[in-house]
Amino acid sequence: MKTIRTRFVEFTSYFFILLFCYASISKIMDFENFQIQIAQSPLLSAYAVFITYGILILELLVCFLLISERTRYIGLYGSYILMVLFSIYIYLILNYSEFIPCSCGGILENMDWNTHLIFNLVCILATVIAIIFSADHYIVSRTKISLILALIACLCSAGMFLLYKQSENIVQRDNGFQRRFLQHPILKNGTYDLKINSYYIAGFYNDTLFLGNYTAPFSITKLTHLSSLEKFNLQLDRTDIKFRTPILEVKDNRIYLYDGTVPVIFEGHTGSSYLKDQNVGKTYFRKIQNIDSNHFLIGAFNRFEQVQVLGVISKDRKESLKLRTDLLEKRNEGFFEPDGQLNYDAFTGKVVYVYHYKNNFVVTDRNLTSKNVFKTIDTVRTPVLGLFVLPDGSRKLNNPLVVNKRSFAYKGVLFIESDRKGKLEKNRGRKAVIIDLYSTQEQKYLGSISVPNRYEKQRIQFAINKDQLYVIIENELIRYRFAQNITKHFISGEAENLNKE
Repeated sequence: MKTIRTRFVEFTSYFFILLFCYASISKIMDFENFQIQIAQSPLLSAYAVFITYGILILELLVCFLLISERTRYIGLYGSYILMVLFSIYIYLILNYSEFIPCSCGGILENMDWNTHLIFNLVCILATVIAIIFSADHYIVSRTKISLILALIACLCSAGMFLLYKQSENIVQRDNGFQRRFLQHPILKNGTYDLKINSYYIAGFYNDTLFLGNYTAPFSITKLTHLSSLEKFNLQLDRTDIKFRTPILEVKDNRIYLYDGTVPVIFEGHTGSSYLKDQNVGKTYFRKIQNIDSNHFLIGAFNRFEQVQVLGVISKDRKESLKLRTDLLEKRNEGFFEPDGQLNYDAFTGKVVYVYHYKNNFVVTDRNLTSKNVFKTIDTVRTPVLGLFVLPDGSRKLNNPLVVNKRSFAYKGVLFIESDRKGKLEKNRGRKAVIIDLYSTQEQKYLGSISVPNRYEKQRIQFAINKDQLYVIIENELIRYRFAQNITKHFISGEAENLNKE
């Protein structure tokens, strides 16, 4: 009987030596990929660096302890601790994770997570039996062994749950630029060859996509169901205006033409090519977004305050302009530093301003009466502009560091395109468009998606309509359907009443 117990302990020890040696060596040989896998873990990504080194050290240490008969008893406890921790991790993945990642590599690469959990539980049982058999040699009572093992299991469970909670808090609210890529977040469901790369997305009305053209600014193109393309030339009721940078926007059933350097706003219906000049005063603006048929959001430069400001223009009113000089922040320079993209989310009635050169975005209501400042996962807090002064006294940017390139706010979620490489990310080159997702209701990072960019093209833009993502890469228009792991974050219900004050 004693020989059987001894051989069982030896067999169990050799099994764990083989298991942990193979696992640790395979991780070391592909350490970069191992770190990336842990970084993409839905539970422990915030501690990826610490955990990757910690697991390797513990696995190798347990192997050395199991080799010698003098330290084998301690090594079995180490094996028990590791298997309990791995089992709790799998339990959390299966029951609390927003998504279930791919299976582990090495020996267990062909196991699904449920099978992996059963395998771990069998290993724990074998370890417990081996510890009890070894304890007889050290004259330790089985009651004491049971209490010690139960206490270890409780401490491991508490520690893993605490690590999980802390990791989630760090990733979502105090991230150090570590992306978590969502699993299969988009599915391609349509493409269209636009032939030329000068188109831009002007907006949507029902199932029709409207495109503007930078080289033909007074024409608009309708694309229905990614199959039927129609072009129309727009007619303006004024011909005395020398336009500089006209841009088109389609909202609901209306077409708007803006040029803030003149400044003018023209408006018409999607069923007509005729646009009429609107009475909005003489306010110059650098960016603009339509709120409803009577109100427009603008971003402008206030020469008195020497800073960019946000405002609301109202049509046909004596006091047609309302400006807020305290919504956008500057540290040193007020013209380039606060530059960004203006978004309006009709479903929530929120205005979202995303800074180009630092890791912040501002959320306010449509009347610009509130202010919340949220952080992105990037770590650039101070803009790096590379400003220099020309001989004529004017200033110019010299290769500024762009943190947030493009953005779009939709149903309480902010989508931000970023070229910046996050922590523990492989070099993706230009073959992917990275879009980070944030809540506009609270400080919360929701994850990231990677949109294929097979030609490594630079001319990229995107927009969202009816829970579908539209991306233009050079002359190719691609439509994607969002998966449930993204749509679950959308605010449900109808859009805000756009005509209310």
